[in-house]
Amino acid sequence: MAKLSSKKGSGGYIFAAILIAVIYVINTFLVENIYWSNAETSQRVSKSNNSLNRMNSYLSELNKNSLSIAAGVGNPMALIAQTDGLYANIQDAEKQFESIEGISPEATKRYSYAKAMIETYKKRLEALGTGTIESGDQNAMSDVMNFDLYSLQITASEMLTSTIDIVNSDTAKMNAKNTAKSYILMTVMMIVAILGEIAVWLFARRAKKARLELEEREMRLAEVDAKLKNTRQKASDLAVMNVLTGMKNRYALDNDISDRLESGRFQIAVFDMDNFRSINDTYGYDFGDEYLAAVAERLKQEFSDVAEIYNITGNEFCFVFNKNISESQATGIAQNIQRVMSSPYEVLNLTVQLPCSGAVYHYLPGDCLNVNSVLVKLDTAMRNAKMNGGNMITTVMNI
Repeated sequence: MAKLSSKKGSGGYIFAAILIAVIYVINTFLVENIYWSNAETSQRVSKSNNSLNRMNSYLSELNKNSLSIAAGVGNPMALIAQTDGLYANIQDAEKQFESIEGISPEATKRYSYAKAMIETYKKRLEALGTGTIESGDQNAMSDVMNFDLYSLQITASEMLTSTIDIVNSDTAKMNAKNTAKSYILMTVMMIVAILGEIAVWLFARRAKKARLELEEREMRLAEVDAKLKNTRQKASDLAVMNVLTGMKNRYALDNDISDRLESGRFQIAVFDMDNFRSINDTYGYDFGDEYLAAVAERLKQEFSDVAEIYNITGNEFCFVFNKNISESQATGIAQNIQRVMSSPYEVLNLTVQLPCSGAVYHYLPGDCLNVNSVLVKLDTAMRNAKMNGGNMITTVMNI
């Protein structure tokens, strides 16, 4: 009987040793799989963001040439000739991006919109080169540049930036998923190892211990589930919020007013500070972020009761006024917004002050098909104000 008992005990040790070995082999395989998956994802994101940023940069260069033509600076035909090389670079970046595997359908869709806008931009510029410039009609050429090509470039640039945001968001989700897998894997391995030891040393009490471990696992899974729900809620909030200013972002604006475009009537305005880049160039990006945060906080304090405020891009703020605000009231409030944004602000013991420009749109039902068109009209009007010296408010004319 003693020998039989000894054999049974040895069998328990052998079983425990095999179980632990199997768990560690599986764990090693899965950890390696997660590691290489993260590495591949990082490489794909780096390559895709590089391609998209190159496209955006070359597109900006194209637009600078266009603006130079519109302003009558330089040789128009020479500037347009330069666009061939820039557009070839854009096409190279497009080929690089399109060769990347694993890009999500949503990112691919946004990229397709951007590519279509870039192609339209090039065709319009080529048409301009063979028509208006040859005729020397500078006014007509300026109108096309300011009201047509500029809008296409802004839209394409926003679509490229949106594609980068989507790729980064998809990557963050995938990395979070892999991290969750790692934690679950380590937890399961630890629990199984503990159960194996209990099976060896306390074989007689294995049933009771197993039940206790099962209850503990359920509690941990419940905690993990609660954390995952909290994380999903935070991720949902971040998708429609600017982290720096705590305001709703461009996507939240799209969600909030898209349904109002066909039959709604409302007042909307955009503002940004003139030459804000000088702040970043002079004091650094951290200082610029603090400045923006201070301006945003003041705007929320002063105007959140009369408008929904959005930080749609960089230092650009959008105000959708309450339904009870009339045209004349919106114009008056816009002047107060300009005053607040142009006021001196003390940031990191330094006083800074920049003028700002804005545009007000008395929107009528059916004026635009989508939110992007609304913003293009507002941005175009505001850009014209800046080109005329800035520090002013203009009104979008209804057509």
